[in-house]
Amino acid sequence: MKVVFLRHGQTDWNAAHRIQGGVAEIDLNADGVRQAEAAAEGLLRAGCAFDRVYSSPFRRAMHTAEVVCGRVGGTPMPDGRIHEICFGEYEGTPYLDGGFIDDNIRAAFENPEAYVPRGGETYEQVFARVRDFLDNEIKPLEAECDSVLVVAHGGILHAVVTIVLGLGVSRFWEGRQRNCCAHVIDLSGGSFALCQRAVDPAEVSLR
Repeated sequence: MKVVFLRHGQTDWNAAHRIQGGVAEIDLNADGVRQAEAAAEGLLRAGCAFDRVYSSPFRRAMHTAEVVCGRVGGTPMPDGRIHEICFGEYEGTPYLDGGFIDDNIRAAFENPEAYVPRGGETYEQVFARVRDFLDNEIKPLEAECDSVLVVAHGGILHAVVTIVLGLGVSRFWEGRQRNCCAHVIDLSGGSFALCQRAVDPAEVSLR
């Protein structure tokens, strides 16, 4: 069985390099809608059809999932285990280009082992809920589904790759993941393997 993990389209906070984290109501901007539409067309051109579609319940992910399902079919089912990492009091603050407001939130992205959450989640808590989703939601589908789509967030896609590759938290943020990129995970015999990483949806292969 193949599982496609798709990052949501761009939001104004993405464009402004502000940490979104657990802010649930942020929606796609006009560019994000166009990205979602392009992702849908890409998946369609790649011949993708999905037996089930899951989405983070956050608006930016659900909107992306709704756009994609409008082209490739299916109805997105929200699942709270795959919402974005909550960064607590740091949400809304800048990131990138030296814009962090203090060394602690800088560590969250550059040295995750040293990060101390302030009203947010630990990386261990994020791993726990993503593992629960993979083990208790996705694995049981192997016998009945050929392909599954999961629309989520940059942090969740990083968590999935980290778990599947068996990496330590220090390598959590390795690799760039643009909006509406896709990872393809193979599930065979109860084991996950990474097949494609951060590809354009048109390049997705379910073979």
